[in-house]
Amino acid sequence: MERVLQGTNTLAVMPTGAGKSLCYQLPAVLLPGTTVVVSPLVALMKDQCDALRALGVSAVQINSAIGSEELAAAREAVESGSARIVLTTPEQIADPALTAALARHPVSLLVVDEAHCISEWGHDFRPAFLEIAPAVKALGGPAVLALTATAKPSVMREIVTLLGIASKDVVQAGAYRPNLRFAVEPLARTADRLPRALDLVAAHEGTGIVYTATVKCAEEVHAKLAAAGESVGLYHGRLNATQRAQAQDDFMEGRVRVMVATNAFGLGIDKPDIRFVLHYQMPASVDAYYQEAGRAGRDGEDATCTLLYVQQDRALQSFFLSGRYPSLNDLQAVMALLHQPAPSGGWTADAIVEAVERPRAKLLVALSCCAATRWCGARVPAASIRSVIWMTPPSNPC
Repeated sequence: MERVLQGTNTLAVMPTGAGKSLCYQLPAVLLPGTTVVVSPLVALMKDQCDALRALGVSAVQINSAIGSEELAAAREAVESGSARIVLTTPEQIADPALTAALARHPVSLLVVDEAHCISEWGHDFRPAFLEIAPAVKALGGPAVLALTATAKPSVMREIVTLLGIASKDVVQAGAYRPNLRFAVEPLARTADRLPRALDLVAAHEGTGIVYTATVKCAEEVHAKLAAAGESVGLYHGRLNATQRAQAQDDFMEGRVRVMVATNAFGLGIDKPDIRFVLHYQMPASVDAYYQEAGRAGRDGEDATCTLLYVQQDRALQSFFLSGRYPSLNDLQAVMALLHQPAPSGGWTADAIVEAVERPRAKLLVALSCCAATRWCGARVPAASIRSVIWMTPPSNPC
């Protein structure tokens, strides 16, 4: 907090429950300007916005899940400068209209929560996070605070590079949480997984989360638990915004005991009394597992984190990974295109997506990979490629 109040760009790697949110919430009421918080999940924003308002702090959220009336009121608060804290998503902060409205009043601090999502090789990469760096410039260069519970050295290096944080301004706290008991149960057959999961949920007292790797498995486990008489909710990305908000509220307020969910549910879910987290399938990485298991025991009381492992889970995660990152052919297509004469509007991200006919998310990763090198070819400087990612005119157009 001292670093934030002094205006020092900082990366803080702190375990779940260590008070990451307080690192910006307290400075936000002391700093003269607005604090902008960029968060990857709407669920996190909703909880924090509600809590801040209950404490008398003027906070608004701007995201695609809120209603038109709330969105209009939030925009008005931004325009007037009355909002002390503005919580939004990476996709929204990339909107020039929003950054222009925020920039009309002093912005003292920009917070990047779950900052590991900015790394292409992090466990929860989201291409939209690549839009944050230009937003810092558009907002007048406020101090930057990046927060995450887990980041290996390579991910930390990428975070500090992209957000302009000096390596000496990285604060690391220990990750060990003595109240959590971790266990892995190997299973011989996929068919053994569901009955074992039902037994474990029934054996545990208190609230808990069951994480699955797919929507199909989440729906299957939810149906079986409900049929067994369990008080259970369901959360995944294919539910509409209203259904997700209702499921979250039911769990947070104790109307259901167990939440069955994909990884769409979890980051920033601040429920202190979760007594168990059960991973029905293997997550994508150790970092992802620590993040999700870390939802348990935030009150400091004992909690259990169990992973059911079947060998076939590795193949499923390999399939998911193949869809997240660009192939060699994707990289070659981008580089071949950037060596061609640019259209009248320049090689913007939209122009590149249209020209090469590949998924936008993969192309943003491909462009960022190129920008990470000093030169991306004989005639294409990395600075030009960064300008494509950031959607600003390049200083040396290719």
